[in-house]
Amino acid sequence: MKLYLAGTEIPAYRSLLAQEGYTTVALSYWGLRRRTKFTKPYDLAEKFGDEPEILVDSGCHSINSKPTNDITDAELHDIAEHYYDAFIAPNLDRLTYYVEFDAHQLGDEWIAEQRERLDKDKAIVVWRPETGRDTLEQLCRDWPHVGVTQAGIDRQDIAHLLPHLAKTTDTRLFGLGMTKTAALEHGLWYGATSTSWISPSQFGDTIVWAGKELHRYPRRYKDMSRARHKHAIADAGFDAEAVINDDPTEVLRLSVWSWRQLTDHINGTGVTAPGKALAGENADSPPEAVDRLHEGVRHTGVTPATVEHREKVPFPGLAVVRDAAEDGTPGRAVLRTVDTGVRNCDRCYLSSSCPAAKPGSTCAFSLPVEIRTKDQRADVDAALLEMQAGRVFGLRFAEELEGGIVNPVLSEEMDRLGKMLKRVEDKEENSFSVKITATRKGAAETGLISRLFGRDEGEQARSLPDPISVERAAIETGFVDAEVIEDHAA
Repeated sequence: MKLYLAGTEIPAYRSLLAQEGYTTVALSYWGLRRRTKFTKPYDLAEKFGDEPEILVDSGCHSINSKPTNDITDAELHDIAEHYYDAFIAPNLDRLTYYVEFDAHQLGDEWIAEQRERLDKDKAIVVWRPETGRDTLEQLCRDWPHVGVTQAGIDRQDIAHLLPHLAKTTDTRLFGLGMTKTAALEHGLWYGATSTSWISPSQFGDTIVWAGKELHRYPRRYKDMSRARHKHAIADAGFDAEAVINDDPTEVLRLSVWSWRQLTDHINGTGVTAPGKALAGENADSPPEAVDRLHEGVRHTGVTPATVEHREKVPFPGLAVVRDAAEDGTPGRAVLRTVDTGVRNCDRCYLSSSCPAAKPGSTCAFSLPVEIRTKDQRADVDAALLEMQAGRVFGLRFAEELEGGIVNPVLSEEMDRLGKMLKRVEDKEENSFSVKITATRKGAAETGLISRLFGRDEGEQARSLPDPISVERAAIETGFVDAEVIEDHAA
């Protein structure tokens, strides 16, 4: 894979890459328009010299990603004409590849018309994720260079399709605007562009290659990450103190070196597809003679399509089995997970780092997991707790090795372990409660109580409250002195 570090329309970045001897670079035409009025022709040979391999990106992703664009169609047409006629055409001999001007605002028909004017040996056509996977496959059959953006990878599940296309077609795949290392490692790209290398200068990030891995830390972890990798930075030949003190040149030099190590790592593991030789001028092969059936043996009617009916089987990873009853007869059907054996090393995204990876082989590992009973579920909970606890203790050990610098990631993992412990504790609590609501009218009410709770409770429910004395009634009603008058009937 060739990694084209983008952003060279800015002279400072272009000079830095030249000083570091980095020779595969990318330039954004749209980014350049923000810096120059093109009052005179822009000569790539004059700006870059003869050594670097240059990929020119139209920069239309910046236009397409805006929800509302204040550029009119007429203005965008003029910009596209300038891109093709005044920028690409004069520099065609100096540049290596250029990306088509795929502004969605101008419509699919206009983009299709412009593809007729492209130089197939150097032009990269861009796949739009909303057109679907079939369109990507068709582009790979029709064009020698096809570009896929990081946004397209995120929107469509094509992680496994890209290696297949790289192996089965003559197309060179280019990742455009790549920001995720996982997509770079497993895409089988011929080339890729990225501006992520300048994020330490723009956003204060930290990018360092250590332990055969590209580490990327956001700004809030800057002090912790640079102190942690201080020795690795110094061993690579950089001024570790300058990096820790946020020297802009040194952190970018470290970033360039780190991305170069990632590229070498990808190419060294055999993940990258080898370069494919293109035919001369990309000319089509001359047509061969077409065999024709004799007039007498031609079919006069429509031949019905033949459909092969096959036995239906469960999806890979699932199987329907029957439990045996106590008397040995087949029991009910039960759905279970099984080891599929479908995954193979050639298509696995872990093949670059797996110790058991072997070309043309199925996966050497399996996960024998069964959760059918409460005890098995408790065992899984215990295993997950042990795994998380191991992560916490491992991070704590790393924190001590780094001199006791507080690691915020460790704090997050400790909180996660506490939440997991609380969930398991809640599951293990034994509690039981019953709530009964019943309503009956009149005498039926006491009969219901007797049936539910016994005869004594029913009798108590039918009895009136205990009687009270006259003296207590007088006190409760507030009478201080009273005389009872008997009324004798006449």
